[in-house]
Amino acid sequence: MPRGQNLLDEAISLISGAGQNDLADRLTVQRDKFFFKSLAGVPLANKTKKAGTALSADASDANIAAVEALVVEIEDKADAPGTVLT
Repeated sequence: MPRGQNLLDEAISLISGAGQNDLADRLTVQRDKFFFKSLAGVPLANKTKKAGTALSADASDANIAAVEALVVEIEDKADAPGTVLT
């Protein structure tokens, strides 16, 4: 499994553990897309994992908003025209 998917899996686990199941579910939908099977998704998956780590330590509104922003960015990039789905 490529590194982007591994990082995203860790982020999903952290975010779910913080009680943000909706955000975790939205990320789960994205994890099997080509974006995370290529190197393109690694930096964004890493940012999401770091935000998930912060969220699991402190479930403040600011940390939830940071994760939400990353989820929206992932959805936009992974679903962009020309992105190959597998």
